[in-house]
Amino acid sequence: MKKYFLTIISVALFVSVSAFAQDVDYSKLAPHPRLLINKDDIAAMRAFRDRSENAQYVNDMIVNEATRFLSTSSAVRKLEGRRLLQVSGEVLKRVFYLSYAYVMTDDVRYAARAEREMLAASEFIDWNPSHFLDVSEMTMALAIGYDWLYHFLSEESRNKIATAIYEKGLRPSENDKHAWFFKADHNWNQVCNAGMIYGALAIMDRSPEYCQALIEKCLKSNPIAQKCYEPDGGYPEGFGYWDYGTSFEVMLVAALQSALGTDAGIASQESFMRTASFMTYMATPSGKSYNFADSGSAISCTSSKYWFARQLNDASIVAVDELFVKNRKVLNVRLLPTYMVFGSALDFSKSQLPANTWVNHGETPVFVYRSGWESPNDTYFAIKAGRASTGHAHMDAGSFIYERNGVRWAIDLGSHNYHILEEAGLDHGNTKQESVRWEIFRTGPESHNILMFNGHRHNVKGLAEIVKTFATPRRKGAVVDLSAAFDGDAKEVIRTAELDKNDDLTITDHIVCGNEPATVEWRMATNAEAQIVAPNTIMLRQDGKTLYLKFKGKVKAEAKIWPDHKYREYEIVDKNLRRVGFVMQLKANQTVDIEVSMLGEID
Repeated sequence: MKKYFLTIISVALFVSVSAFAQDVDYSKLAPHPRLLINKDDIAAMRAFRDRSENAQYVNDMIVNEATRFLSTSSAVRKLEGRRLLQVSGEVLKRVFYLSYAYVMTDDVRYAARAEREMLAASEFIDWNPSHFLDVSEMTMALAIGYDWLYHFLSEESRNKIATAIYEKGLRPSENDKHAWFFKADHNWNQVCNAGMIYGALAIMDRSPEYCQALIEKCLKSNPIAQKCYEPDGGYPEGFGYWDYGTSFEVMLVAALQSALGTDAGIASQESFMRTASFMTYMATPSGKSYNFADSGSAISCTSSKYWFARQLNDASIVAVDELFVKNRKVLNVRLLPTYMVFGSALDFSKSQLPANTWVNHGETPVFVYRSGWESPNDTYFAIKAGRASTGHAHMDAGSFIYERNGVRWAIDLGSHNYHILEEAGLDHGNTKQESVRWEIFRTGPESHNILMFNGHRHNVKGLAEIVKTFATPRRKGAVVDLSAAFDGDAKEVIRTAELDKNDDLTITDHIVCGNEPATVEWRMATNAEAQIVAPNTIMLRQDGKTLYLKFKGKVKAEAKIWPDHKYREYEIVDKNLRRVGFVMQLKANQTVDIEVSMLGEID
């Protein structure tokens, strides 16, 4: 049995205790279960299930999925390109769902199936430390199962699982080449530190000095990533990576609270505590997300937001998410059981829907307007600033989306499959000026709702900023200074987006051309059928509805529908995509103001 036990060691490679981590009192370590829940929380989740129709629905989703897992084979170690992440994520989902089903039903079939899944993963040769996200999600999976099922597992199974957590999960973090996430300022930091903390908390009884040192190292590292929420809760990497990075940040802090009775200062950071609003406003009336950057468009109840609501004792934070659950818009994602963990403490009787406008600044400023929250026909408009060199960003400063009467007229194509790009040998994560990333249609400028000068790329380091917003019944919108993004092609570019009392949208661009003449393109992507009906007017038709794009300005412009993009073999083909807009010729140093209005009817 010797190989199944952990050696209590203290490793010099770990940093000394930081001031950030000195407040953690490890003598307060709770007994199992201690990750996210304790025995009282199980009773609270059962009561929540019984009193709330929404909670009953989510509970049944999880238990039904866990029941399906009973007849599946355990996961096998199979890489997709350089990643094991799909396997790690699946194991996390299975173990979390099965463990939840066991504690909620006392049905040992679920615990036994989770045990088999964890033992199978424990036999993997490794958890792919060269792509450390894979290690972290697998470590979290086994940590949750080990902790929640601790009193069910045999001593032999505990030893095997704990040894795997230690050898395949925690020890790889000692390799600086693989564990570069400790210095990262993005989602890798959050996900990987969360996984390491879960593993360390789960098996701390076996190796207290080692596990404490690792937790302290993680807590010294994690604030580097938390800076991304400054100054007001926005998330630079977009909706999809908020759902990843912030959900694991929430898992991290919630585990510290349940296991050690501390949030390690994370919950005292104002910008972080405001970030749940970012996800609220990324949800659109059509039931999709505002999918800028490397984000998909699917959206549902976001269970990690319920931690913010619990922490702030404000159920209004998840009022929109409760509407999603009521409308049965819930995805079977791997962290869904946290809905029951965090939601069980909330009183939804006094929650209120959010305001109709929102803005964040920082690395990727975004302005959002919604005319309402309960109808798919509500108007939604969002515009972003930022810069292309931000992680997972696209070349899209000044881009926007626009929904009205149930139709998304101005669209964003969202993310591209990473594996396909990597198989083609493309360094798609490189955001430098001459990167091949900007040749990929979905990430480059030609697919976005922006201005282009002479077909040039934006300046990837130029930060576009939201400099003004307005929110009255007659005028809603934002002013975006895009000048830095067009450095060299234009001396000044100021984009003003304004919706009137009827929610008709006008985009006004104030342009001071550079020292050379320029061909300027005003571009918009849409799924609507498009027809040029006048030199300055384009008619769009979709789902039996009509929208007109009308150009106005003291410069001659040509309405244009660009030909279909010639997709490369590695690019996702975007069906029903049209690119419409206007083209104009500007003289060197010329100053112009151009308007493009989007109207349901025109005179």
